[in-house]
Amino acid sequence: MRATDFVALRERCLALIDHHYRDHRVGPAWLARELFVSRRQLDRAFVGCPSVAELLAKRRLRQVVAIAAFRPDIPMSIVARRCGYGTYETFRAQCHRYLQCSPRDARNTHAETLRALTLPTAA
Repeated sequence: MRATDFVALRERCLALIDHHYRDHRVGPAWLARELFVSRRQLDRAFVGCPSVAELLAKRRLRQVVAIAAFRPDIPMSIVARRCGYGTYETFRAQCHRYLQCSPRDARNTHAETLRALTLPTAA
C-alpha cells in the first residue's frame, strides 16, 4: 500500500472512531474489518503515529471527562459505559495512563476550566 493510501486509511479510521467510539465492541480488530483491511495493514497505516487503540482510548477518555465535568450529578461509571468503556476499571486505568491523574481529578480539572471559560472577566 502506498503512503497516500495509508493517509486515506488513517482518515477513514479516525472518522469511524469519531462515529462509533461509544460502542464498547469497537476496537482495532472491529475497525480493520469495517475498513476491509487486515489488522496488520491498519497498524502499518499508523506507524509513527499513536496506535489505533490509543486514539480510540483517548477519544473515549476525552468524552467521559467532558461529560462528567458538565454533568457531575451522573456517576462517572455510567458516563464511562455510555462512552464505550466496558468497565469503569478500564476507564480508570486509562485516565491514570494518559492523564496521570484519577478520574475525579480529571473531572474536577475540566470543570474548573469550564468555569473559568464561562465566568465574565473583570475589566
